Amino acid sequence: MLKRKALRKIIITTFSFLTVFVICIIPEKLGNHDNYLDTEIDLEYVNNLGTNEIYLLGPNQYLVKTNILLEEENINTKVRQIIDYLTVQKSDKIPTGLSGIIPADTKVNAIEIEEGIAILDFSKELLNVSEELEERVIEAITYSIINLDGIEGITIKIDGELLTELPKTKKQIPEVLNRNFGINKVFDIDNLNGIQKVTLYYIDKINNQNYYVPVTKYLNDDREKINIIIDNLSSNYIYESNLVSLLNQDTQLINYEIQDEIMTLNFNYSIFTNDKILEEVTYTIAESACDTYDIKSVIFQVEGENVSTTNQCSSKKN
Repeated sequence: MLKRKALRKIIITTFSFLTVFVICIIPEKLGNHDNYLDTEIDLEYVNNLGTNEIYLLGPNQYLVKTNILLEEENINTKVRQIIDYLTVQKSDKIPTGLSGIIPADTKVNAIEIEEGIAILDFSKELLNVSEELEERVIEAITYSIINLDGIEGITIKIDGELLTELPKTKKQIPEVLNRNFGINKVFDIDNLNGIQKVTLYYIDKINNQNYYVPVTKYLNDDREKINIIIDNLSSNYIYESNLVSLLNQDTQLINYEIQDEIMTLNFNYSIFTNDKILEEVTYTIAESACDTYDIKSVIFQVEGENVSTTNQCSSKKN
């Protein structure tokens, strides 16, 4: 008798569970068809969103790397969205402590994309900035928009006229701009012979948040560029006094190789911090190498042994 009661309870419980399960997976049978479709549409909308790296102005007047959300698929609309983020007081979605750099009263006369080149026509207010920030404006626009898929270069016009020279500093501007133009430029040279250019990624703490800051440095040094990068990032003395690097000063690059657009870097044990390589260290080294060399990823080794997964270059190569 007890066995029959127990069996009956099991059957009832199983049937109840199956009933609830069927109700959940077939909502349209119970009048919830609209809600089911709404959920699917919401998921599709989220999947269409994408992030893009842009460069906003930090309190120390350096351009700081951060990510923003792009809500459109059309390339022209994406470009305009990025310009809005870069414009002073145009967006309320940027991180606290950072700001746009394009003057607030600047107008975008036209945006055209021709064979991978974004041709941007601004009003004359674009360059109504201090002499110190004049080149930074061009750098911010170039480095932010060049990351978009399908964009290989930027051309800037002012009221229909090609911008070839900055009015205050008198610096020449290439007709087509890309990452070769540099960003947050620093000149540490004493003669015009043997000048090398490398891009170094540092860390800047703003409003209790760490941000990465690329600095294109020009210097008299005839060594291989990767050696210059490691020496600069591991040095106690950093020219950019407000920026820091977490790479141990005793770190040495034993050797390196580049094969199939992959750079392998072999370090001594001093690169370790508490028996591991800090994520900030691998990122700053990898991004510095990616911006300086035509590579797609970086592998880290210590005394010949692989110690971390491959760091993919986040910056777009052009």
